[in-house]
Amino acid sequence: MSVRWFGGRGTAPGPARTGTGCTGAGYPAGACALGRDVRTAWVCGDWPSSQAATVQGPGPTVAVLGRARCEVEVLEHWVRHGVPDSAVTALAGAYTVVEITDEATVVLTDPGWVQPIYTATTADGAPLWGSSAVALAALIGADVDDTWLHAHLHPAHSTEPGSGTGDRSAFAGVTAVPPGARLTVSASGTTIRQLATDGAPSSGPDRPTDRLRAAMQGTVAEIAAGASSTGHAVAADCSGGMDSTSLAMLLVQCRTARAEDLGRAAVAVTVHPAGITAGGDLDYARAAVAYARTGLAGRARSLEHLLCPLDDRHVPYGRMGELVPATDEPAPSTVAIARFDAELALLAGRGVGDLVTGDGGDTLLGPQPGYLPDLAAPGTLHSQAQLLRHALGWARLRRTAVWPLLAGARAAAARGEPGEAARTRTAMRVVARTARADAQITEQLHGITLHNPFTDATVVDAALAVPGPLRAAPGGYKPVLRQAMAGLLPESVTARRTKGDFTPDQYRGLRAHLQSLTGLVDGELAARGLIDPARYRALLTRAAAGAPGIGFHQLNPVLATEVWLRALDQRPAAARWITTDEDPRPAGSTNSRWEVF
Repeated sequence: MSVRWFGGRGTAPGPARTGTGCTGAGYPAGACALGRDVRTAWVCGDWPSSQAATVQGPGPTVAVLGRARCEVEVLEHWVRHGVPDSAVTALAGAYTVVEITDEATVVLTDPGWVQPIYTATTADGAPLWGSSAVALAALIGADVDDTWLHAHLHPAHSTEPGSGTGDRSAFAGVTAVPPGARLTVSASGTTIRQLATDGAPSSGPDRPTDRLRAAMQGTVAEIAAGASSTGHAVAADCSGGMDSTSLAMLLVQCRTARAEDLGRAAVAVTVHPAGITAGGDLDYARAAVAYARTGLAGRARSLEHLLCPLDDRHVPYGRMGELVPATDEPAPSTVAIARFDAELALLAGRGVGDLVTGDGGDTLLGPQPGYLPDLAAPGTLHSQAQLLRHALGWARLRRTAVWPLLAGARAAAARGEPGEAARTRTAMRVVARTARADAQITEQLHGITLHNPFTDATVVDAALAVPGPLRAAPGGYKPVLRQAMAGLLPESVTARRTKGDFTPDQYRGLRAHLQSLTGLVDGELAARGLIDPARYRALLTRAAAGAPGIGFHQLNPVLATEVWLRALDQRPAAARWITTDEDPRPAGSTNSRWEVF
């Protein structure tokens, strides 16, 4: 399957000409027109109709692409009166709004960065924009950006979107548009400004935990409704942990706005070692499923619990070169691709078209001491006492001295660093952007759409309305999520304080595939001078032998990036131009389309 993406092109200065990277009659192969002219704006790949809605008026065309509950009346209003900045929060979901007129194309980017947008320039100066960096890079013939690679392999602490990479993408000449921005592409050039949506009154319940539940519920319901409209089943990871299991239970109780069932049964999928039928994650997952079938009686949809057994074929580091396709950047799932593919194949065989995961939950809601500088900043007696109490709690939890925590918090406060909420919001946007690479894998390998509700802007806003000391304190495990999910989870799950540990599997995979992994570090990264292959060969050998002091965080980014670079070289280009009038134009589009007269 091909990369699923959308984009468009502005007018180049001077006369148009044909050829690679041209602006003449060209458009990407396989493209369907987003508006009236496929050469101006297009969608590529197998897009579900629920994720691409278009309203075409006498003049403008307005499209909403991504996961959104599209009210036709709202889109018609935008066609007649223009798309306001508030459009990115007017609908439930995570989506991009595009307005196409004869004068310009305006793109409003998703504030959560769930659906990143990029820009580039063709060989003859025409501006390009699109939802896939790897596709734009293929269209302009761009190479990978070594500066981006270095920042990716050696991440710096930064409050800017991109975690140290700024507006760079993984490809030279392809630029990332900030989340929550208005991109305007016209004959006079390209402009970007932040959307003026701050200060909009929030709606929904007053209690933060109720707001979080409502936001999560709305996001999951939107996913379920979209899956139902396509006739596919929808699944959720159900590991027995708080994050994924909460989403699975919300999926189970979804109804339409008229309280009608949403088509097929919900699917909860749990991976487990082959031959192990009880214990650990399996017991927690089974308890949640049993509770859904009994404790939620009368409120639950029918539920299928699907078990995915994993054996030695699915250990980490296996089949990476075989399975990993070209994506916008190295995907977080690369090292575990064999396991991921086994789960996706099982789901695809059951007719699943959408998969919900709990990725991002730990970053947003998990315990972490990043809020300590917020307590140090006021300097009042009360805040200092609170700082000491929380620092002592973290020191006991980590079995370390309290003084470094106190000193670090006070130093950060003195430097005026951004608060914990701002840093967490930035971190969540990076999680969302990198998760897009995982979504491109699921789309290309099995045609499944991946959803991570914890990265949605509405869910992030609701969670960050709770101060860090209450949301992520050392005294309790995800207390806000536990309160928000009251009545939906069995006590055994809400009382859980541990998570499944896949570290032994990583060691098994490392030993099983050591020879091929050693060959990886003598590849493209070494040729570009970005790593010392001798050092990484030694690290791999020592890690496989169980030597202390070597973390997988030192190895996995290098291995995943090398696999990604090889996928770019070995797989077909993510996009190519069709430039001659003899090439057949696509007859139509799978978009949901309406016309306004």
